[in-house]
Amino acid sequence: MKTKIGVIFLVMIMSLAGVGASYAAWSGDVDLNANVTTGNFDFRIQSIAVHQNGGATITPAWVSSTEWTVTVTGTYPGWEGIIDITHQNAGTVALRFESMQVLWTSGSDYLRNNYWIKFYDDSDNVNFEKTCTYLLTKRYYDDEFGGPGNRPWFTINAGLTKVSRVGLKLGDITGNYNTPVVFTFRLTAVQTTPI
Repeated sequence: MKTKIGVIFLVMIMSLAGVGASYAAWSGDVDLNANVTTGNFDFRIQSIAVHQNGGATITPAWVSSTEWTVTVTGTYPGWEGIIDITHQNAGTVALRFESMQVLWTSGSDYLRNNYWIKFYDDSDNVNFEKTCTYLLTKRYYDDEFGGPGNRPWFTINAGLTKVSRVGLKLGDITGNYNTPVVFTFRLTAVQTTPI
C-alpha cells in the first residue's frame, strides 16, 4: 500500500514538473511596437466671389480661415446681392458647419439694421433669412435648421470643397441709404465623426 502511495506521489510530482516546464516553454513577454494615426481637422475659406451685385458695389475679402468681410456701397431700398464663399476641408475627417455670426458691422446704424442675411441650400433655395442684428448673436445650424441630418448641404467630406451662397438684402427704407456698410462674418465647423 505504501508503494502505491509512493508511486502516486511520484506521478503527481512528475505531472507538476511537466506542467511547470510547459508553462515555462509557452510563457514570456512580447513587445509590440505600433503607430497610431488620427485624423486632422483643417477647415478654411478657399475663395470669395460676388455672384450677383444687383447694381451695387460689393467688395468681399477674407480675414482668416473662417472669417470674411463684405463691404457694400451703392445699395437702394429692396436691393439684393449674393456672395459665394468656397470652403475647403483640407483635413482628413468629414466636417459640418456649426455656427454663423455677424461679428461686426460698420456704417450707419439705421442702414445696417435694415440689412437682411440669406443662406441658400445646394438647390439655391433660401432656407434662412434674418436681419443682421439677429446674427450679431452666434447662431447654431442645429438650432436654426433642425440639425445636420436634415440639412446635408452643411457637410463637407475630407479633401473636398463646398460653395456657400450668402445673400444680403436691404429692406424698404427711406433716407440716406448710399453710404458704405461693412459686415464681418464668422463661420465655424466641427468634425462629424470622432477622430
